Amino acid sequence: RRRSSLHTTSVPMAAARSSRPVDYYDGKAVSLDIPEAIQRRLSVRSSLTPDSAKLILVMVGLPGRGKSFIAHKLSRFLNWTGYQTDIFNAGQNRRANHSPTNHSRAGFFDPSDAERKAKRESIAMSTFEELLEWLAGGGEIGIFDATNSNPQRRALLVSRAAEWKGWRSGDASPAAGGAGAGVAGGGGARFGVSIVFIESICTDKSILEANMLSKVRASPDFAGLSEEEALSDLRQRVSHYEASYVPVADEEGAYIKLFDLSSKVTAHQVFGRMTQRVLPYMMSLHISLRPIFLAALPPGYGDLSCEEGGCSSPNQSFALQLASWVGRHAPSSPLRLLSSTQASAVDAARVVARDMRRRGVGCSVTNVSCLNPLDRGSEAGEDQWATQRLASMGFSQRYPGGESFADLVRRLEACVLEVEASTEPVLIVAHATPCRALRAYFLGLPVAECMCPASSRAAEALANASRSVVELLPALFGKWSEEIHTLEERGENSEVLSLDDAVFSLEGQVG
Repeated sequence: RRRSSLHTTSVPMAAARSSRPVDYYDGKAVSLDIPEAIQRRLSVRSSLTPDSAKLILVMVGLPGRGKSFIAHKLSRFLNWTGYQTDIFNAGQNRRANHSPTNHSRAGFFDPSDAERKAKRESIAMSTFEELLEWLAGGGEIGIFDATNSNPQRRALLVSRAAEWKGWRSGDASPAAGGAGAGVAGGGGARFGVSIVFIESICTDKSILEANMLSKVRASPDFAGLSEEEALSDLRQRVSHYEASYVPVADEEGAYIKLFDLSSKVTAHQVFGRMTQRVLPYMMSLHISLRPIFLAALPPGYGDLSCEEGGCSSPNQSFALQLASWVGRHAPSSPLRLLSSTQASAVDAARVVARDMRRRGVGCSVTNVSCLNPLDRGSEAGEDQWATQRLASMGFSQRYPGGESFADLVRRLEACVLEVEASTEPVLIVAHATPCRALRAYFLGLPVAECMCPASSRAAEALANASRSVVELLPALFGKWSEEIHTLEERGENSEVLSLDDAVFSLEGQVG
């Protein structure tokens, strides 16, 4: 008979070999010495695990592969989570300091022209130096956006980062982790900085064509050219880079590779916060176009007790108006609906889902606790004081006995990944504070500046008493724009807003 409890016995390796064979299933756990070869491998693994104080994400890939799209998405996400992040784009430096006619056409990228090649390297390295200076001034994560398409350039970047000593010792705020010093190609972690390569590989012809069209229509490099001329010039530029392009290899250090902007992700020597945040985030990315809808519940919104026969609550009109609006304005494709686990949100989501299904449109519902309101601790229920507190709180400042905005963002990360991964339209039915924090992510705004209802028209629209929907629409380079729709008894009003909309008075309630 097996014993009900486990007994652990420490047995030296030699003794274990001389005694009877160990039975893995006899209920005893036997500790064995770890062979020296395995210990050496573990020492390498442990050197990769700690998070460095500074991190450089180096974009890699041919032109038109979505590098800037990925860079902007990563920058917005990392800034939202509280890390000081910025993008340093070699192409922007080239355009700002050199004639577009001589330095933007395909001929400038000809690898056989030694003079132009030297100029391109000079531009790239001066941009990288700007990134290092920014890190020395207090930045935490720098994104170097350039082709970096050959091992020689990448080795030069790693070497420069390894010798860099410009960061201040007082700036040791932990950022996302990557490969460390002492590891081949691992960057300069001994000086507080690590490098991780982010490579975009794209072979799908339809995605390539869409990326190239987007690039020639938006990039200043092709100003004055017809679309056909611009595409021809870009294809010639790509052919120049293809002549020397070599994908990142294992011996170069830590990397994450994204294939066809969605289909496959691979990683090497990536641990720490890179696996907790950056890697899952990149796995959620894709280029499908779909709207995101944010709806904050009214104040004092209690259980609706919604059955097939209808709803019974003074606030039932909100759920019914929301369902009616979604039915008329949301795309006819299936809807993904996320709500908090508060009874009011669960009931409202049920009303919307039932109405969508009656219209013959699919609607999947998920109730997640990460969308629950900000925990105001001992100040819960003191609405006026809590509203004033929202206007003055810093990102990491906590309510007494409750949460900070940083805590709220941390638990909302899972929601962001789910929304980003969805290829269907998404409706979020929650409360004012999580809705405002999510809006800050999509629009690339500081969270603390978006939490008070006075911060913008959209924040006012996401006040609990608003009865409005904020619609977020995808734009170029992974960015989003917003529209505000007001729910009314008879019809709805819509208003398109910019990020510089008017400031309102400190009225409204918090969720």
